[in-house]
Amino acid sequence: MARWRYRITIHQEDDILEELHETVDDIPPALYCDDKGACYFDAGPNPFTQAIEHVLTEIGDEGWELVQIAFRPDEMICFWKQPR
Repeated sequence: MARWRYRITIHQEDDILEELHETVDDIPPALYCDDKGACYFDAGPNPFTQAIEHVLTEIGDEGWELVQIAFRPDEMICFWKQPR
C-alpha cells in the first residue's frame, strides 16, 4: 500500500503577479470565482495563466504531485502529495 506525505501551499495574488515575465497594461481581474467555488480566467490575458504555471512547476520540480487547487478571491491554495 502506497504511503503519502502531504503539503499545502497558499499563494497570494502578489506571489503570482511577481511571476509575470512581461508587462501587462491595464491588468483586469485575473480570476473570477462565483459563490459556488467555480473559478475561471474570463478577460485575463495569457501571461496570468503562465504565471500560475510557473508557481506550480516550481513545486512540482521538487517532486510534489498536485492533487487539487482551491481558488479564493485573492489567493490560490494548492494541495500536494509525495510518496514517503
